[in-house]
Amino acid sequence: MKKRISISIISLCLLLTACGQEPAQSTNAEQPKPLDVNLQGPGALQKNESGIYKAEVTYGDEKVKNDDVEMIEFEIEKKDGEGKGKMLKPKQIGDGVYEIQTSFSEPGTYTVQSHVSAKGTHNMPLITVTVK
Repeated sequence: MKKRISISIISLCLLLTACGQEPAQSTNAEQPKPLDVNLQGPGALQKNESGIYKAEVTYGDEKVKNDDVEMIEFEIEKKDGEGKGKMLKPKQIGDGVYEIQTSFSEPGTYTVQSHVSAKGTHNMPLITVTVK
């Protein structure tokens, strides 16, 4: 008799536990899309030669609107610059397209890196530039 009561109590606890769980979330919610930044520009320049670096920003398949961009900057740093890069604000040349024009006064290896935050995501692609 005690065995039957114990089994009944355990069964009732399992039933109550299963009923108290939240239902699975609906799959109708919009899935996050990837923030893609296509960074373009020359990989080699001569000393004091000017180069244009452009970032094309898309979210999923659509170009990001300026209102959706929370932050965009380009960082230029000499290799082994120990975090002493300079940050430049690009100009917008179209929906989701930003660019800077810069030159390098000393030979060496540099990185040009875009820092982009939009729609709650962040992306930071970079290009290595050799200056002779």
